[in-house]
Amino acid sequence: MRLKDKVVLIGGAGSNMSRATALLFAQEGAKVALAARTTEKMGETAERIRENGSDVLIHQIDLNDAEQVDTLIENTITIFGGVDCFIHAAGGYFSTEHDITTMDPDYWDGALQNNLRTLFNPVSKLVPILEERGGGCIITISAGARVRQDANAAYAAAKAGMVATAKNLAKELYEKNIRVHALCPGIIWDPLPEGEIAPVATQLERLGNPIDVAYAALWLCSDEAAWVTGLELTVDGGDSLFIDSPIRRKVLE
Repeated sequence: MRLKDKVVLIGGAGSNMSRATALLFAQEGAKVALAARTTEKMGETAERIRENGSDVLIHQIDLNDAEQVDTLIENTITIFGGVDCFIHAAGGYFSTEHDITTMDPDYWDGALQNNLRTLFNPVSKLVPILEERGGGCIITISAGARVRQDANAAYAAAKAGMVATAKNLAKELYEKNIRVHALCPGIIWDPLPEGEIAPVATQLERLGNPIDVAYAALWLCSDEAAWVTGLELTVDGGDSLFIDSPIRRKVLE
């Protein structure tokens, strides 16, 4: 119960890392509010949380829309009483097939908007709410350095921007006792298993699992990390060090 009595809002709630995080946080005592543009995957996550007897809300919204974000936050506060942690899991635009010489400018703008505007809108509204609660934690899920290098330039720019934003906000929000971090996963290949969330295999030589990211987020949001802010935490099994992983190389091939 490392998050007992805490309220966690997850923006961009899908079926992968954000689902694992939502399930683990609920398992650890948090009340969880989910927000996404589409409801199917979010609804499946909410159902699993309810089956375990935990509290969950779902909101169908576009984080790019400031008015929708206002409604999301108001509803969450009305029902759950506040917000203590915000997980920004929106993004997308990973592709290895977009050459800069042929890239559509709309693709470039879309990558920046979907990764950065979706971070700006909720954070700008949540800061006074977190401050009123005595502090809190904001986490944006970016991407590991190896992933950014393997992807296209628009994706790399957006994900690097998320890291820079987190570090800058960590300084800006220090006096408000709000901790800000960037989680930087490698490519997460393994599917999320059914049932209770528990640590996966302990060896480094394996594929990444959504649970690996969820446990990193859990520590950062918990009181155990109360004296940690501005962290760029890479969760990639050593890929950003250009480790030669036979298992992961085979999947890439």
